[in-house]
Amino acid sequence: MDFQRIQHFASPRTDTELLMPSVRHIGRALMETQKYPDILSAMKVLLPALAALAVLTGCTRARVTTEIKSGGNFARTVALTGQEPKKDQMNMGGNIEDQFVLPGAGWKSTKEAKDSNVITSFERVFPAGTPVKGDLTIKGDEGKSILVNEVTVTRLAPRRYEYRETLRWMGGQPDGVKFKPEDYSKMKAALPPSLATDENARALTDKVAELAVPMLFGPGDPLLTIGLLHPDLAGRRLSQRVGGLMMKALEEQFGDKMTLAQRRDVLQKMIEISIAQGKPSTPDPASGPPSSGKGGALTPLMFVVRTPGKIVSSNGELDELAGEVFWGLFPPAAAVKPVVMTAVIEVDQN
Repeated sequence: MDFQRIQHFASPRTDTELLMPSVRHIGRALMETQKYPDILSAMKVLLPALAALAVLTGCTRARVTTEIKSGGNFARTVALTGQEPKKDQMNMGGNIEDQFVLPGAGWKSTKEAKDSNVITSFERVFPAGTPVKGDLTIKGDEGKSILVNEVTVTRLAPRRYEYRETLRWMGGQPDGVKFKPEDYSKMKAALPPSLATDENARALTDKVAELAVPMLFGPGDPLLTIGLLHPDLAGRRLSQRVGGLMMKALEEQFGDKMTLAQRRDVLQKMIEISIAQGKPSTPDPASGPPSSGKGGALTPLMFVVRTPGKIVSSNGELDELAGEVFWGLFPPAAAVKPVVMTAVIEVDQN
């Protein structure tokens, strides 16, 4: 593993610059992009760098459990894991006050020491239909909120309820999805002459960001989680998923106006452009001092829904042994568009 690349990628910057690598920003971990002519090679360097950066955020993480009871009342448990701040010592593990806005009045809180960490849990019961907003709020650099949640449990039928939780990115449009005019120009140049329009170039670049973000950050199986331990596999998975989806997107957008060979050629050019765009730039002195780096933009998040009844449908993953549905992700998953988690459950008769 090349620690110079990791050190470069993990240097203090703002959350949006540092932690939002769409395909255009994927190359931020690459110091010499000429050595990485394809997406698979690039991912073998990028994903360990991203994963190492996630490790540097320490053991701080959040687990949010919603238990839907008979009658539709739902109990929320927000469990935040971190380290207690230690006076006059560097806190590599992170503490929850730096990375979360803690739930306030009306919540019961408890603390539990486990290994070298402290788990602080906040619990509260809500009647069915009550909207709950911001019981999980992630801080970015300088303490500003970058991710806020909103959850409801709504009655659909006498014994049937829908859980719906939405995560919204509040940190402004990240650099990784805010493409510059020159980015669109280069994407336009990669298209066959008959299809090289501003509209087509913009649609493709936006599609790249839309596809890459959930693959890296979830929900589902975020490739960031395996990037450190098995970069070859992570790189292969991203190449496989992005390549297949982008080929399909090109086919849907252009139909028989673009041959299979042209689609492959365009996709390869898009990847090469994305990697080349990622060369590190010289910091702008006018932008002020670097950020504190205390934010939680790579904090692992886990959402769980459980019920004494049965789960009818969900867009999450089912754990049959536990009888629960879950979603695992990182905050930037919501940067392109809100993340919406849903589950329909059926409870026993009151």
